[in-house]
Amino acid sequence: MARREREDWPWTIDDDLRALRDELTTAGRTVVRRRVWEPRVDLFEQEDGFTLKAEIAGVRGEDIQLSYTPDERTLTIKGVRHEETVGRRGVRCYQLEVYYGEFEREVELPDCPIDVDGIRAQYRNGFLIVFVPKIRVACSERMDLQDA
Repeated sequence: MARREREDWPWTIDDDLRALRDELTTAGRTVVRRRVWEPRVDLFEQEDGFTLKAEIAGVRGEDIQLSYTPDERTLTIKGVRHEETVGRRGVRCYQLEVYYGEFEREVELPDCPIDVDGIRAQYRNGFLIVFVPKIRVACSERMDLQDA
């Protein structure tokens, strides 16, 4: 590889940036749509359980999957947000800040036995709200042991 003179660097960088811009403007939309993104999540604890609130506006209810892994105490939300505008013929994209495509978010719950059969979820105003009930006896025994 030949050594470049300092005077040549700005031109080379300019050519590289131009090539990168061209690549992103033609293929960038596809890259962004296929990327896995993570929704923002809040987790609250109440006396009787935990409430998880995930921001997933624009996702259809049938495109959401919810699972719980007891060994790891994790709640996993998976799904897909579809975009019908990006990628259509005759549509130019000037700004793309909303992620589309598949998403996944894994949230670890605090160490407390939960009632897996009692987990409830609802989708309202762009938020998935999941209630995870505690097993009361086990949690109150745990608290008594910690206080001793």
